[in-house]
Amino acid sequence: MTLSDGVMVVAVLLAPLVAVQVSIFIEKRRDKRKRKINVFTALMATRAAGLSQKHVEALNLIDIEFYKDKLVTNSWKAYIDHLNDKSLTPEIWQNKTTDLFTDLLFNMATTLGYDFDKTHIKRSSYYPQGYGDYENDHMIIRKGLVEIISGKKSIPMEVTQIPVSESAIKEQNDIRKLLIECLKGERNLSILVSNRTDIKKEA
Repeated sequence: MTLSDGVMVVAVLLAPLVAVQVSIFIEKRRDKRKRKINVFTALMATRAAGLSQKHVEALNLIDIEFYKDKLVTNSWKAYIDHLNDKSLTPEIWQNKTTDLFTDLLFNMATTLGYDFDKTHIKRSSYYPQGYGDYENDHMIIRKGLVEIISGKKSIPMEVTQIPVSESAIKEQNDIRKLLIECLKGERNLSILVSNRTDIKKEA
């Protein structure tokens, strides 16, 4: 057997094994890209609903699924650092939040091969007003309950009406009417004089 024959035999024997390994490698790459796309899709779908559970879960998967993509992970770190920054005014904080989140989505899109510009990412989202109202109301209720339970606030109460029975109201009206008649001289008071002998005189 010549060398070329030996090489041919080895190639034939190893071909199935190499094919399997290549197939596994391709499948892993495909699965990894699919997970990245799922994270990106979730963030794009909820980019106007930052408090939704799906949005938060997708954010927390970025450093796992994109850990080798420095462009994305650097944007992610900058965004997270800003979210935890309480030194800014609400308006400035919100504007910077929007800009950093847009940068994050733009870098993720670029890494995945999507041709999105930042204006498209920032402006082309739809979020019904009712959802926003619901989130705001939910936040107000939650904060209010926490303050009440912790003793920082109390529940305001105002008495607008004291329940009184109809018979008691009628009696009060009758008494008022009789007193007015007596004061005007329209009715005489009945006085009963009793000759009691059991009253002890004071010494």
